[in-house]
Amino acid sequence: MEWIKRPIDSRRVKELAERFSIDLLTAAIFVRRGVDDPAQMQFFLEDDLRFLHNPFLFEEMADAVMRISQAESEGERIHVFGDRDADGISSTVLMVEALQALGLEVSWGVPMGDDAYGITRDVIDEIAANDVTLLIAVDCGTSNADEVAYASDIGIDTIIIDHHNPQEARPPAIAIINPKMPDETYPFPGLCACALVSKVRYALAFSRTDFFNEPVCLLNAKPGNDSVVLEAVKLENMVELDRITESLVPGVIDVESSRLGAFLQGMPLLVFDATAQDRLLRQAFGPGVDIGVVDVAPEIRKTFPSIGEKSLLRLKDESRVGRYTGTEPSEIEAFLSLFTAYVSRREKEVSEDLVSCLDLVAMATLADMMPLTDENRILVTQGLRRMSSAPRPGLRSLLEKLRLLGKTIVAKDVGWSISPVINSSGRMGEPDLSVRLLLEEEDSKRSALATDLFSINEKRKQTGEGAWDLVLSQATASLEQSNDSLILVRHQELHRGITGLLAGRLARHFDVPAVAISLLPEKAVGSVRAVRGFVVTDFLSQFDDLLVDWGGHDQAGGFTLPLESVDALAERMYRSAADAPIEDVTDASVEIDAEIPRDMLSKPLYKVIDAFSPYGQQNQTLHFLVRGLTLNDLTFMGKEQNHLRLTLDSGATKWPAVFWRAADKVGVEFAKGDTVDAVVQVGTNFYQGVESPQLTIIDIKRVVPSHA
Repeated sequence: MEWIKRPIDSRRVKELAERFSIDLLTAAIFVRRGVDDPAQMQFFLEDDLRFLHNPFLFEEMADAVMRISQAESEGERIHVFGDRDADGISSTVLMVEALQALGLEVSWGVPMGDDAYGITRDVIDEIAANDVTLLIAVDCGTSNADEVAYASDIGIDTIIIDHHNPQEARPPAIAIINPKMPDETYPFPGLCACALVSKVRYALAFSRTDFFNEPVCLLNAKPGNDSVVLEAVKLENMVELDRITESLVPGVIDVESSRLGAFLQGMPLLVFDATAQDRLLRQAFGPGVDIGVVDVAPEIRKTFPSIGEKSLLRLKDESRVGRYTGTEPSEIEAFLSLFTAYVSRREKEVSEDLVSCLDLVAMATLADMMPLTDENRILVTQGLRRMSSAPRPGLRSLLEKLRLLGKTIVAKDVGWSISPVINSSGRMGEPDLSVRLLLEEEDSKRSALATDLFSINEKRKQTGEGAWDLVLSQATASLEQSNDSLILVRHQELHRGITGLLAGRLARHFDVPAVAISLLPEKAVGSVRAVRGFVVTDFLSQFDDLLVDWGGHDQAGGFTLPLESVDALAERMYRSAADAPIEDVTDASVEIDAEIPRDMLSKPLYKVIDAFSPYGQQNQTLHFLVRGLTLNDLTFMGKEQNHLRLTLDSGATKWPAVFWRAADKVGVEFAKGDTVDAVVQVGTNFYQGVESPQLTIIDIKRVVPSHA
């Protein structure tokens, strides 16, 4: 294995360390990982909810909120329809909870058994028979243009909250909350559906405040060089609509003739310290000017006593938000930050509702393998914290069964233990079981549902192992047939609920894109999983004429088609895969984040590790290179004795370590008693309720003694 440590600019490292008050090692890792833009660094250095993007940055968020409010005022019946995976299940739960809290009559559904993904005419007909007039599709709907049009024709409005890649036809919904829509301006496309539902819930809660859809203008006047500088920012739903800066020479121009006059017209003008502002405005426009302003400084100071009598001039240098703008802090930015924080504190029920969602948001984000960049870092960090300290009752029952209650939950726990259990109900055709568990209020019923869910998960494991044995030889033949460009397996005994799981395992095992198709009595259902930059939705779009429906993300997708079209699909997929863009396979290598001396391999290193957590997609666990360790102990472990448990001596500390699938290296590449250089991940082991430090070995190289 090649060890790669990319060179970095030491001046840039020092600059970041000084600007953000971080240690040099942390700054060096930021630079080496290419995360040195202040706008992105804020999501590593901050976990405050006010650093999240405003939900009303979605073009159609206000439309969605107002349509739900209309349903509330008119006593309409609403149906929430989700997907069968952890993201869809969590999205359904959060949306149903929010509507029930408003007193609405709400029903819900998820695809059961062999039901197709997404909205179908059968679903629409069923809810129409129950007098539903508003359908909210969560984690689905983007690819259901025809079905949404059909719903509209029979008097059912649709709101879509989804994150799947859009197709050519845009569904005629009342509102689409999807950051991947081509005309969407939301700044981050990497949210899962559950996170999007939490955004809708935040917007719904905000719509109950006095600030909803009420534009305001923040105004600040400050002295300039022989002039008065006026700065103003227009806000609606706390989203910046526009801003202006104008320098005025005193007595030269009146308010109406200035650019500012037209800008300020027709909305409340808020200032910080009316006495000082009035003096500067009269200096700019003359003593007879009377600009009506509202002084919010007293309320802000009462809300945040720590700011005392400080002016904006002093406060701008203390703003945490301002340090990430990439420009010199300004007084209007300080005012904007203060006012935003004030509104958030005043309307604390809005933030409290968001916090209550975050355990499921974190689980869904990790389960759907969304990028742990941008605001996902805050959502997952806060969500894992809540999952550890105050999980919702249904999730608590699940953690009890998994023996994780009381543990500090980390991203790995969700991916390895929690989300597979939730997903198992959908894979085995009973996703409603997980929805009911997470919505259930009675302890005894929750316990019974959790027990049933674990039984289903065991069945899923057995089915998965059987499927692997069923298709392995077919997969090998398929690889040869496709000239090493695609795995495609199909079988009538392949359970449709595990096609995604199987395709993922095949893709990882053979390191090529994989397709798994279940041949059902009346149709075929398949899943695609990608590796090495292969884009699933681009691939599936080529077979639109054969597929009844399809959809997905860049890395994963699903489809349905008639049985008689399977042969034609397979033939065309093989041809297309041969020409599909895919990254070349290179020799195994590992990117090193930092080389550290042996004595730094100690508990203080966890502070650096925590700065970059949570880890996952697009933010892999830190890799440290440590030289001159002594391999003190070595034992084999695992059912097949193919893993290693080691003890590495750094001189000051003896570290327990694991080295997966490395048994065949013993006696060949290293042996007990050797001095070694190692690339390691520094983590913890949780056993019988006790957490302890542990290294995970990525690679080891024996140090060959030099002879004089």
